[in-house]
Amino acid sequence: MRSVVIGGGVAGLAAAVQLAADGATVLLVESRDTLGGRVRLRDSGEWLLDPGLHLLRRKGPLNQLLRKLRAPRVLGSKWPQDGMLEIGGDGKSAMTALATMSLGSEEVRRPGQLVIPRGGWSSLVGRLIVGANQLDVMFDTGKSAESILLGADRRVRSVRIADNDVECDAVILAVPPAESARLLESAGLDASPLWECNEHRVAALDVALEGRPMRPYSGLFEAESGIIAIDVTADDRVPEGAEASECTILHAVCLKGDGDAALEGIKEFLDSRCSGWRGMAAARRSTTSIMLHPCSRSERVGGTMFLENGIGLAGCHVESEHHLSDAAVDSARAVAKALKPRR
Repeated sequence: MRSVVIGGGVAGLAAAVQLAADGATVLLVESRDTLGGRVRLRDSGEWLLDPGLHLLRRKGPLNQLLRKLRAPRVLGSKWPQDGMLEIGGDGKSAMTALATMSLGSEEVRRPGQLVIPRGGWSSLVGRLIVGANQLDVMFDTGKSAESILLGADRRVRSVRIADNDVECDAVILAVPPAESARLLESAGLDASPLWECNEHRVAALDVALEGRPMRPYSGLFEAESGIIAIDVTADDRVPEGAEASECTILHAVCLKGDGDAALEGIKEFLDSRCSGWRGMAAARRSTTSIMLHPCSRSERVGGTMFLENGIGLAGCHVESEHHLSDAAVDSARAVAKALKPRR
């Protein structure tokens, strides 16, 4: 089976690995020059300020896939969940917000042990890329998929990539809903459910602190403001010669929205709860608007809704019992397996 995966983020890499493991010839296409999607490493000097806005679930689909690939140890320190403080609550909403990175979600009964990824999220992506290479997945970066062509049987025949038609038997769209919808409509398919997806964008602040102003807590959550802040300090995230026990790598987001006001709200929240943090900052990355979720949970679409056309969907906007990166991996592997019998 000749397969094309469009999108080089976590979902696309997971789909490519699963297809190749099942015997398909796989080409992965990514419009950017680098793979990794939203978790690509951004330089923060000697500090590792991870662009991943959540922790890794020890028994989640992403870690299970990495184990199948026999990746080197990726699980770092256990994140001390008992140290999560919910301001004005009993802690249950805090863990749900952390596990889903959203407000008002259904309660996550067993979020499982959360861990700090060793080497950061970019390291996890690197291990997926190595696994894909070992399975002979071919990569074409810096190229955009322009359209999908169906044959007379209404099954996918080729994908046009940078003015070249690449023949294939199956396609997995592991790109955001709007891009997936555009490609599906280029093939004459009804993509209206994907156009109904509404991005959830937030303001975020990542900061390295030479001090421990959050102590004794490992995380803070306030439902009223929608702000969640977690301490993800680990030995591999601080400069050589620094003591992790005396530093803080802090991630904070405003789950209620984005913009300058939301970012200022995060800073004011930290002023009230982590006194003196501004004077301790050794590195900082502020983001007024970043896409956290491609859609709400109720807007998720079925990954196999275009299976009869030889097309699958993967990503956090696809139905799954999981959340965040685990949802991306779970949906990607599921649709890749669903395509397998159609070789």
